[in-house]
Amino acid sequence: MLPNDQIISLAAVEGVGPGRIRSIMRAFPDLADIRKLKVSDLVQVDGVSHDIAGKIRQIDLKTGHDAIDNIHRYGGTYLTYWDDTYPEPLRSIYDAPIGIFVLGTIPELHYVAIVGTRKPTSYGKKTTKDLTISLVLAGVGIVSGLARGIDTITHQTTLDQGGITIAVLGNGVDICYPPENHKLRERIIETGAIISEFPPGTPPDARHFPRRNRIISGLSQGIMVIEAGKKSGALISALYALDQNREVFAVPGRIDNPVSSGCHRLIQQGAKLVTSVDDILQELKLIKGPEQVTLLPELSIDERRIYDVLNSDEIHIDEICAKLRMDTPEVLSLLLMLELKNLVVQQPGKYFIRA
Repeated sequence: MLPNDQIISLAAVEGVGPGRIRSIMRAFPDLADIRKLKVSDLVQVDGVSHDIAGKIRQIDLKTGHDAIDNIHRYGGTYLTYWDDTYPEPLRSIYDAPIGIFVLGTIPELHYVAIVGTRKPTSYGKKTTKDLTISLVLAGVGIVSGLARGIDTITHQTTLDQGGITIAVLGNGVDICYPPENHKLRERIIETGAIISEFPPGTPPDARHFPRRNRIISGLSQGIMVIEAGKKSGALISALYALDQNREVFAVPGRIDNPVSSGCHRLIQQGAKLVTSVDDILQELKLIKGPEQVTLLPELSIDERRIYDVLNSDEIHIDEICAKLRMDTPEVLSLLLMLELKNLVVQQPGKYFIRA
């Protein structure tokens, strides 16, 4: 497998994104040096044209070497898509980052992302604090983007309550943006993490933030938007969450306040309206709702066997097959029947849970 510094250098090649890198690694799993591949080898890989192959052949390995040196100098780590410590929820999304630079640690928790306007009203500030406190008290970790406004309030409130928070940046982890959040950044690193897809030294840039937003939603089970205008960047995070099969929550505001227009549009389009933290916790199955009697439709013997294996925790298709000693195509067919009966929900990455 390619060393981390070469993976970073490969990611820096124009036209080579996470998907193409994964294709190259699948095609050459034992490759230890990218320079050993010829153009004729590279063009056999799905999605690699002659033009891109030529650019890969001119790869600058100093880029990755410097990035690894710098992240180590700052006391951080670089986690690749193939590392065991790479966050599993993030690994499951489409276009998952091929690697992330991390300062601090990423505790294994259920995470909810909170995003919103950089200029919140007094109502937005209070609502953000109240909901963040309730989530922290429920044992939920909080993800946001360290931006001014809602993001900053979210991180600060989480830390003040003794909770865990992760900040995802649109620049290198060594750069604090906005600069006034320097002390907050240091507090986050003490118990949580600062994360970026971009190498140390990368300055903030408008085109980086959409890519940052997909990581915010990818790390989380759901994303809550608090005060967002029609063109707010928080709405981009919500769209990524929908693409990633994450839950989207929106806090309503005054109908005559433009800062809430984005949230109202999300609610019109199917986002869950939030009136209290219970709306989030119950939707994400982090607390139990009222006891209900479950009446199952008629099931075949094999359907019942599969249903009995499932519960509220995600289980991968391979584990289901191993437990039941059944072939994958047969199990997938039965799972589809259970989905049609509204008894099973498929999660990203071929994981399944009871509905």
